[in-house]
Amino acid sequence: MWLKVKEAAARANVSAALIYTLCGLNILPHTRIGRPGTRGSIRIDEADLDAFLDSQKRKGRPEPPPSPKPVKSRLSFRHLRVN
Repeated sequence: MWLKVKEAAARANVSAALIYTLCGLNILPHTRIGRPGTRGSIRIDEADLDAFLDSQKRKGRPEPPPSPKPVKSRLSFRHLRVN
């Protein structure tokens, strides 16, 4: 199914201006429909939009390992604390 710019923007949860920019830079695959010599209207295939969005995913940082538990000292002095 072909999406209009506003529909593609709503589906991607971005502004229509960003969709126009991505199309203008030929980053997002699109088709212009209209008479020869005119700008025409932009249509974006759903599959192309989904593929573009998938290509923009980034891996997050792995979760750091849990920090070791502090070891309690067996020695106890009234006038000295050992951490």
